[in-house]
Amino acid sequence: MSGKISATFGTRKILTMIQQQNADRDLLLMQANATEDRYMLLDLTGEKSVFASPVSYDVLLSKGSEDWHGMTSFIFVDLPIEEQKVFNSKFSAFRAEYEKPNGLKHFWILREAKNDAAFVIVTNWHSDSEYAVWLRSASFKPFAKYLSEDYDYHESRYSFVRSLKS
Repeated sequence: MSGKISATFGTRKILTMIQQQNADRDLLLMQANATEDRYMLLDLTGEKSVFASPVSYDVLLSKGSEDWHGMTSFIFVDLPIEEQKVFNSKFSAFRAEYEKPNGLKHFWILREAKNDAAFVIVTNWHSDSEYAVWLRSASFKPFAKYLSEDYDYHESRYSFVRSLKS
């Protein structure tokens, strides 16, 4: 896993075409759980993006096996500078003490490359129900405060569709 990833969004047809044109890259096609016609293509190579309009992220923390099957949650938050150290400290402690919640395969903490205040908590799960249990658990409690309008919180959930490498 590289220290950078990028994403782009579009129709399945267009994103599949990009994926096929770049078969040498590790590009993952994912479908939004909330709507059947919303797709995302992730570039995990860390190389210069092949996307026309990528959203690029730096990987700050990662833990677990990178199996993208199942449900992947992307929690987006904007953090003021004084909150960023606290946020990073909480996730560093979570990573160090890491008693993996049931069903969690991997997690990442990302920061948008063009916006130092924009963070993304990426978690991949065997199922939606295991994710829902974690959100109510003691191990999630230190992060629950970020799921508010105060931090411009929003979330998207995606399911793996295909990778030409897998």
